[in-house]
Amino acid sequence: MTFDPVCGMTVDPARAAGASTYGGETWYFCSTGCETKFDAAPAEYVQETAAAGSSCCSPGKTCH
Repeated sequence: MTFDPVCGMTVDPARAAGASTYGGETWYFCSTGCETKFDAAPAEYVQETAAAGSSCCSPGKTCH
């Protein structure tokens, strides 16, 4: 399991609605809407993800 960097939702890569590669990593998404937002500004979401650290959006946790 991983997490969607846009909304923080837990995502199973095998069932992800989409995936994008950025910064040498593959990012998985719960919906095509989140994938589209990420693709428009990936650096913004990767930076927010790194800043979140151990917040609810850490891998294995679900935000909501």
